[in-house]
Amino acid sequence: EETMKMSKHLIVFGHGQGDPGAMGNGYQEATFTRNILGQKLKAWASKLKKNQIDFYNESLDMYQQTKAGGGAYGVNGYASVTEFHLDAAASSSATGGHVIISNRFNPDSNDLAIAKVLEKYVGLWGSSKPTGTYKRDDLLNMNVFANRGISYRLVELGFITNKRDIDELTKNLDAIAKGLVEAITGESLSGNTTSSS
Repeated sequence: EETMKMSKHLIVFGHGQGDPGAMGNGYQEATFTRNILGQKLKAWASKLKKNQIDFYNESLDMYQQTKAGGGAYGVNGYASVTEFHLDAAASSSATGGHVIISNRFNPDSNDLAIAKVLEKYVGLWGSSKPTGTYKRDDLLNMNVFANRGISYRLVELGFITNKRDIDELTKNLDAIAKGLVEAITGESLSGNTTSSS
């Protein structure tokens, strides 16, 4: 008989462990991803039937843990790792989200699907167009995972320094979370999303 192969995915919230990350429009990056987006991601992840999403210890900052020899070095058994951040810029007009991947690889279907969710709700950061993906070679967790052969991407949800980006994220949080869970796993979820005015 045919068995459906379940894949496990890991979500990581950036910063934390004493590092608030970027700040703007009344929010801190580390707490926005954990307390605001994170609650919605967990609710949709719990509805998955064929796949599983785990969440990296939210009291920790994976970057600090990796620098100390743990973190990304100790993550095993996942089909992919997705780390969530908010971007910041000196200019409040900088806008849009993007998916950062290692310059050693081309974006996979999940990277592109995540970018489509960002494009739909906050738009894409200019330098990431048209795909919404952007290659870098200077991020610690990304390089460790690339060396270890584990699929990883860092998602910039939008600019915390841009009021419109933050408004679009908070207004569409539930739909964005559902879309992200579907994009990470490739599994479609049933159920309606709520939006806040």
